[in-house]
Amino acid sequence: MTLSIETAVQVLLRRRLRLVAVAAAIVRDVDAADDIFQQVVLAALQQHEELRDEEHLLAWAVRVTRHRAVDWARRRQVQTLPSDLLDLLQSTWGDPAGVGISDQVEVLNRCISKLGDPARELLRLKYHEGLAMPELVERLQRSADALYQALSRIHRSLRECIERESQSSAEAAAEFDSTRIGRVGPS
Repeated sequence: MTLSIETAVQVLLRRRLRLVAVAAAIVRDVDAADDIFQQVVLAALQQHEELRDEEHLLAWAVRVTRHRAVDWARRRQVQTLPSDLLDLLQSTWGDPAGVGISDQVEVLNRCISKLGDPARELLRLKYHEGLAMPELVERLQRSADALYQALSRIHRSLRECIERESQSSAEAAAEFDSTRIGRVGPS
């Protein structure tokens, strides 16, 4: 069974904020993110017969949004998050229940706050200000190799922190659910 055009459009419009947020997280430009969302809707209209159900459509739309956003960023030489962090975030972007994005952003912010001041400053310069490596070398008075190594360590640290935080959140949620289930029953 395939989705009708009407159903595909309704699903995408309900998930518009999520898909625009996915694109905006990558391109850091809300107008461009909205344009990318429109491209994804058009692509879904062209391929709606290949999309089996709403969950498949959402997973497809997140994947297409990510790829189009990365392509847009590359064409404009905008620095994006590393692929491993995008992969980790993508696992929550496709969450059909609609939860996860704000939780994941909260986890990422907590993990960033655990970094030392120099690491946070390097991230700010690299991703918020969008400085290229030569500009970072000049601004921070460190070699490119040292900065690449520092960024690699920071990314690894953030990935590990996010995985730990996500695991402990999942365990806490499971524990909460199991205690709640134990209380449910006839009165």
